[in-house]
Amino acid sequence: MSYSMVKRTLFIALAAMTTICSFAKDNNKSVRVVSVSQDVDAANAGVIYALPKTIIRVRVDAELTIEKVGPYYKYSNKYLNISDVVTQDSKSWKIVSASVETTHAIDYTKRYKIFSDNGSLLPNVNLSADGILTGINNSLQKSCCAEGQEQASIPNVDFYDVPLDQQVLTKTSTAAMAEQVAQSIYNIRAKRLAILGGEESTLLPDAGSYDKVLAELDRLEKQHVELFVGKRVVVKVTKYFDLEPSNDAEVIARFTEKDGFLSAMDLTGKPIYVEFATDNSSRVNAYPEGSKQRKSAPLFGLRYCIPAVTLVKVLDRNNVLTEAKVLTSQGGQVATLPVSYLNNDDIQIQFDINTGALLNVSTIKTNK
Repeated sequence: MSYSMVKRTLFIALAAMTTICSFAKDNNKSVRVVSVSQDVDAANAGVIYALPKTIIRVRVDAELTIEKVGPYYKYSNKYLNISDVVTQDSKSWKIVSASVETTHAIDYTKRYKIFSDNGSLLPNVNLSADGILTGINNSLQKSCCAEGQEQASIPNVDFYDVPLDQQVLTKTSTAAMAEQVAQSIYNIRAKRLAILGGEESTLLPDAGSYDKVLAELDRLEKQHVELFVGKRVVVKVTKYFDLEPSNDAEVIARFTEKDGFLSAMDLTGKPIYVEFATDNSSRVNAYPEGSKQRKSAPLFGLRYCIPAVTLVKVLDRNNVLTEAKVLTSQGGQVATLPVSYLNNDDIQIQFDINTGALLNVSTIKTNK
């Protein structure tokens, strides 16, 4: 081959390689991420996401015991031979348990924009309803902490639901009414005994019907006996408190045996408070965003959080109700994934919605 032919062949090959490289460059994605504070037009031509701040949700369970005196309590020993009765109306509270879990809120100081500088398509970005990043190219992650529903319905304890017959209501004295109610109790017991002994003349269609009749007799007897012994009702009351970790102990409520939960500002009660202790050892070396070193090498990768471990203690005065170690974004560190991850449609990334932590980076399996 002559020199001129070789020269011509090399020229054609070089031109072809240049064309291929140019085509590849033009078709490469160039997806980047910047802080919204560094973008003068952050609201346009991109996807805005935020990292979460971790919220500590404290649940405190208490029991309210309500005692109601029966109208015939003075005659309980005389007519029913029962001495253990309620003799005074009262209400008393006690804390029985506490627990800690985490939920989230948007951190407006950590918002970022995903954009493309050459107009190429962005990856599939999954956000929560409030704009927190939950993943790239994956399904939406739901919060693991359900909305706390307080249970604080206090029942009205009385005796108006007792079905008294006419013989009781027509008596003119409390003693006579008590005697007649006691007789009704004995009649109910005799009826039950007759059914169980097969002496009852009325035939019921099946065993289930007998069970229903016996259950109704038990209910009636209990209602009538309570007119003598009184009522004792125990109600579970649950309160939820959402707060951010801090360096100081925080009073979330106050509590008394008489009135139960009170406002944190009500000094008549004893404090329920929360203590935090955050371990920052999860941090790794990095130039902070906005530093002189970082300005020479700007960050364009996907931001996520390396969470810290926070010890949470819930105390009733000096009594520890519960303690737990939880992961929190506060005290943690913002880190960056390589920007190449955003330019690869086969990469799937998952983040924790409560801490912003990186949970998983994997390759999407496709059927070829």
